[in-house]
Amino acid sequence: MMLLYQLNKPRLGALLSIIGLMLCLTACGTKPIPYSQSTDAPEPSEVAVAHYNWGMGYAEQGNFGQAITELTLAIQNEPGWVMPFFALGVIYGNQGELDRAIQAWERAAQLDADFAKAHYNLAVAYSHKEEKILSIASLREAIRVDGAALAAAKTEPAFDLIRNTPEFQELEQSAEEKQTQEQ
Repeated sequence: MMLLYQLNKPRLGALLSIIGLMLCLTACGTKPIPYSQSTDAPEPSEVAVAHYNWGMGYAEQGNFGQAITELTLAIQNEPGWVMPFFALGVIYGNQGELDRAIQAWERAAQLDADFAKAHYNLAVAYSHKEEKILSIASLREAIRVDGAALAAAKTEPAFDLIRNTPEFQELEQSAEEKQTQEQ
């Protein structure tokens, strides 16, 4: 705990973000993962699934280098499979390599435009890079797909930089109006 007191606020925020990303990675686990968030996507090949599962296993053990290798092999075998890109982004994010994480999550979002977690993670990563416009745009997409993203965004420390901007407040207001209309 003494370490947390010695960290300055930006480093503490980065540490907490990394911990959050690690929790997301742990939540993914080695459970069977769909090819895509969309229901009409074909199943990946057995080889790609094997590499993906090995990669997730290595990630859970903290062997991120080997996890990256296996996930990359899964992508080479199934370049249209969303989940290895998403997991790769989480690993890169855990290592503080935001540019690589963003690249992986952008590809996941391209492959499945309705993958809310990819859009949300992009919003968090862009916020950490202080790219407010891209962060808001990605958050807007996450909320479009899953309204629960708004509730998460209201408390996400990464959005402290954008939470008081007119763009964030407009996004929040329009999402709440949409939820009210749907009820």
